Amino acid sequence: MNINSLLKTTAAGSMAAVLLTITTGCVTTPGYNPYGDLYEDIYKDSSVYKKHKETINNVDKDIYRPAIEQRAANKVRSMGYRVEDVKYKKGDNKIKVKAYRGGEDYKIELGYPGYNVLKIKED
Repeated sequence: MNINSLLKTTAAGSMAAVLLTITTGCVTTPGYNPYGDLYEDIYKDSSVYKKHKETINNVDKDIYRPAIEQRAANKVRSMGYRVEDVKYKKGDNKIKVKAYRGGEDYKIELGYPGYNVLKIKED
């Protein structure tokens, strides 16, 4: 194979790769949805959306509750307690934990989102 033909093949391949990369980048721009504005307004005006609006919004906001409660339980366990119950209500800055240690029941309040101990009360 001749060195000139090798250089031409390499240059042509490089140019094709560059052009393909540029074209792909332009087509797949993140965050752009050409149909989002068109159909979003129609959907939000529909009776189905209005009927289930509260449910749709609450599902998204309640999705992290089990993870929050699990992390609080792990925090209290690391303090030497046996966890019986964990309650967290969205919008409340407190996580309430019922725990047991040394034959005594305790109510422990943790702050959210820092999981710092606010109050330990013997029950």
